[in-house]
Amino acid sequence: MKRPLSKKLPNEKLQRQRLNALAKAPRRVTARELENSLVGKMISTRRARRIVASVSAASLAILLGIVATATFSPLLAVKEIIVSGTERIDPAQISKALQAHIGTPLPLLNEQEVAASLAGFELIESFSATAVPPNGLNIRISERQAICIINSGGSRWLYDPAGVRIAKSSAGDLLPEILISENPLNSLRFRNSIEVLMALPEQLLDDVEFIEARSKDDVQLSLRSSKNQRIIWGDSSDSVLKSKVLQALMKNHRKETSVTFDVSSPNAPVVRFDNF
Repeated sequence: MKRPLSKKLPNEKLQRQRLNALAKAPRRVTARELENSLVGKMISTRRARRIVASVSAASLAILLGIVATATFSPLLAVKEIIVSGTERIDPAQISKALQAHIGTPLPLLNEQEVAASLAGFELIESFSATAVPPNGLNIRISERQAICIINSGGSRWLYDPAGVRIAKSSAGDLLPEILISENPLNSLRFRNSIEVLMALPEQLLDDVEFIEARSKDDVQLSLRSSKNQRIIWGDSSDSVLKSKVLQALMKNHRKETSVTFDVSSPNAPVVRFDNF
């Protein structure tokens, strides 16, 4: 005898359809699961930050250790001082003045302290200090350069543009002589004369024998090749134009002629003959 086929009730069929639909639908994340996930991410982020911070701190400590070792290591201490660029100053005297810096690590060398050690050398205009690893220090000296001669106390002396006395003048020093009797360091006439000398073209500067500044706007020159001829130069402005005008005027007059060339206004120069 055959068993009768079982029939699914409508309610049972509907329930199975709903279960299949729920199985295919995306799973909803509960609030607790979401909270746990965010907390996990925050913990992972914090761990990563702690790891990065630890690595950075370790790297910084290593770097500082390397810098400190390089800075304070006696392996980089100054053991030799090399002096160059001197002509009038004895380099041995400069080396002696810098002995206090022997043993100082090169990275800790203070340029102001070096300058203080060299302050007693009046002929030093400037200097530069260069490290020569591993233990050398090169001091490059720039000495003051003479630009004029001043007769003081019956002796002729070389002076630089700042009014610093350099040395006694010799017969071979063909520099302009500034006609003053006061100390150049506080002389307005000296400064006015220097302004003109610094502005003169080189070819004319070599020919100037005497220069006198009666005022800032009245500076007069005398040339070696024309002892009877004077030049009223004026101030230090328009020096190139004044030089060209002067050369043109002098071509038309013999060197032995007593004459004054006034090029203080180069666009309207004046020639005055002293015999008239």
